[in-house]
Amino acid sequence: MDQPNHYHIDFFLADDDFVAWAHSGKPVEGTRWEAMVNADPAVRAELEQAKMLVLEWKYVPSQLSDEKLSDGIQRIMTSVNGRNEATTPIRNAFGIWYKIAAVLLLTVGIGWLISRQNKGAKEYTYEKLTAEAGPELVEISNDRDADYKVKLPDGSEITLSKGSRISYSRHLTTDSTRDVYLKGDGFFQVMKDSKHPFLVYTGGLVTRVVGTSFKISSSGTNVSVAVKTGKVAVYLMQELEDGDKENLLLTPNQKAEYLGEQNLISKKLVENPVVLKGQEEILNFDYVDAPASGIFDSLEKAYGINITYDAEAFSNCNITIPFREEPFFTKLDIICRTIEAKYEIVGNDVIISGKGCN
Repeated sequence: MDQPNHYHIDFFLADDDFVAWAHSGKPVEGTRWEAMVNADPAVRAELEQAKMLVLEWKYVPSQLSDEKLSDGIQRIMTSVNGRNEATTPIRNAFGIWYKIAAVLLLTVGIGWLISRQNKGAKEYTYEKLTAEAGPELVEISNDRDADYKVKLPDGSEITLSKGSRISYSRHLTTDSTRDVYLKGDGFFQVMKDSKHPFLVYTGGLVTRVVGTSFKISSSGTNVSVAVKTGKVAVYLMQELEDGDKENLLLTPNQKAEYLGEQNLISKKLVENPVVLKGQEEILNFDYVDAPASGIFDSLEKAYGINITYDAEAFSNCNITIPFREEPFFTKLDIICRTIEAKYEIVGNDVIISGKGCN
């Protein structure tokens, strides 16, 4: 059996028995995975991250043959991180995606991923999209040296960054959908109207909302959508045209990053999470000899971010600390330094690991 310090994420993802267990939903008690964790508690964080990725990855469809996947994974496995050992063809489609996931996790820090590998990304420029939309468009450009706020006929507001522009239908309030085309960066505060969804077309990405606030940034063929309030669904423009639309749902403090050349979307946490509306008072007080688990739970509720930790390992960790306006990750860093733990970002979740307190 491998030594405990060899049990990394890729070890679990490459093990078909682990994948089957993760899919089963059965508890870890009584399994060989529990024995590994008991032998080295530090393994738990790696195991939990691998399990999370397995459960997310099963929703990623494959349109490639097993043979093509086998060839692809062999090329990747022999080129990443100096791994040049020979590999044999993998014919088991069930295990292939997870071996790919293991490599991708090591190289790009993958969260929730959608990739249409057998479809080349088409060109969806602002100019092309607006030309296809027809002449009944109103265009507004921000040629100023500062942000410029635009109020649409439906009451929605868009703050355009310098050099950015939008186009929208002259019949925005009567069309079945409120279509807006964006080039550059814009912060949207959308007026709620459940009967007329609000759609933003940016490059190859479509953002669909009813009423919420979010920011869209674009550079070349790449686009990011970060949610501040409410919920937002994003999907690929190409899938909309093909009638094979798959939504990626975003909630506050989450973002989607779209890479146009690869036609790929990943779901992550925003760089600077903010406290959710209505939860401002949760963290605005002093913690005196408070259990770390309670503080983690408060952070989770205040920011709407899932925080995973070993409750038993940290059951004896108490903290005395004041919290005010510190950024989310600063708070996490202070707590983890105090209890000699560490945190990692996996997709849109936070994983806390450590030996705990005596």
